[in-house]
Amino acid sequence: MSRKHFHTFDALRFFAFLLVFLLHLPKTGNIYIDFFLKSGGIGVTFFFVLSGFLITYILLYEKKHHNKISLKKFFARRILRIWPLFYLMIAFAYLSPYILNALNLPFNNEGYKPDLLTSIFFGENYKMMMTNTFPDGAPLRVMWSLCIEEHFYILWAVLLYFISAKKIPHLIISSIIIANISRQIYTHFGISHIDIFSHLDYFAFGAIPAYILIHKKSFINYLEKIPRYFKYIFLILNVAIVFIIPNINFVFIEHLSPFILSLLFSVTILFTLGNNSIHINDNLWFSKLGIYTYGLYLYHTIIVLLLIQVFKYLSFSNWYLLGITSLIITIGISITSYHLFEKQFLKLKRHFY
Repeated sequence: MSRKHFHTFDALRFFAFLLVFLLHLPKTGNIYIDFFLKSGGIGVTFFFVLSGFLITYILLYEKKHHNKISLKKFFARRILRIWPLFYLMIAFAYLSPYILNALNLPFNNEGYKPDLLTSIFFGENYKMMMTNTFPDGAPLRVMWSLCIEEHFYILWAVLLYFISAKKIPHLIISSIIIANISRQIYTHFGISHIDIFSHLDYFAFGAIPAYILIHKKSFINYLEKIPRYFKYIFLILNVAIVFIIPNINFVFIEHLSPFILSLLFSVTILFTLGNNSIHINDNLWFSKLGIYTYGLYLYHTIIVLLLIQVFKYLSFSNWYLLGITSLIITIGISITSYHLFEKQFLKLKRHFY
């Protein structure tokens, strides 16, 4: 029995990437445009919730249908997906300053000087927590989220390997509590919230629909009775909330937003499951682009920062042209990277099922 293919997720992934992309564009000074540039962090939140769903689903499906989880095969598949491009980008980050110097081209020299061992062992997020700043060089400054993802894979796979299905709800609740306590502690000591413990609730909320799909299928049948138009209205309201929350400056919203957003994203995932669900066709262009989200996420900072320098060199300033050009080039490079580089490793995953 093969695992499900989840329609709609690629389209949602691409939308989440666009939020991150907009965040990394320069501010315009136009309050109406800048209103939409603040939601990049929420794009990352959605990636975490979706990852929590997919990883939990994969592990619980395997445990239910094969009576055990093969950690060796699971980690091998994750390595083949994440590591090749991850380490290619690390190589680029460390070599690019020397190349730019040799070509006598300007580059940003901001943040802390990165440490190679920290970078290759997925510790960039902890270095950022200790220094309270970001590493010098793209794309290292966005790799903190990939470090958290990698830590989640290890932690969650080991926990689900040992925990019985009936204990999963306890794990989910515990993870939500741990994350909220961690954020309170880090805030008290002025530490950034960029580690696995302060993000566990995002993954846990993603795990809820996965647990329901595998072990509480009757609840999915209940959701199928909800009119589809209501689910689409809910999705549209979600999009509106994603842009509104970062522009609200109340303290209680800042503390509640992780819970609100995680819950909304978790319900959104639930509404894409079963019949009579939210369905975005896989053949639409933004759904197809969602396949390349990993590359889009890693390449876009390089392209944006490079084009900013090119525009400065040419004494040219046009935010719209910068954004459109950066997006088009990023998409082109990501598609090329996927088919010529990443896919060669992905083909090997068939040996680990």
